Amino acid sequence: MEIKLPGQDAEDIIDQLLGNTQEEALMQTITKEKALVRIRLENRRGHYVTIVDFGNSEDAKQLGIKDMARELKKKLAAGGTIRDSWIEIQGDHRQKIKKLLIEMGFKEENILIDEGVTEA
Repeated sequence: MEIKLPGQDAEDIIDQLLGNTQEEALMQTITKEKALVRIRLENRRGHYVTIVDFGNSEDAKQLGIKDMARELKKKLAAGGTIRDSWIEIQGDHRQKIKKLLIEMGFKEENILIDEGVTEA
């Protein structure tokens, strides 16, 4: 027995069930385009940690920071974690993260990389 809803295809129904509406996708795209991202490197007891800071925790939530962190860790083959509005990735991955963020839809001119190393 097949159930059909008028005016909706399977993709629309799945999006509604998963909570991925077109408005949320549009808001995420707009947030990515206007987001100012700072990438810096910290030295913690002899180990480097790359910090991807989104500044505002509300923007970070709209961007789907958890999924983004999972994707970055997977593509970089590195461990990491999420803090308030930033992602910490083990190792020095500043340039690689910039390229990945651009692929994810962030504007290149809105991604700032600190060249120095902060001692923490």
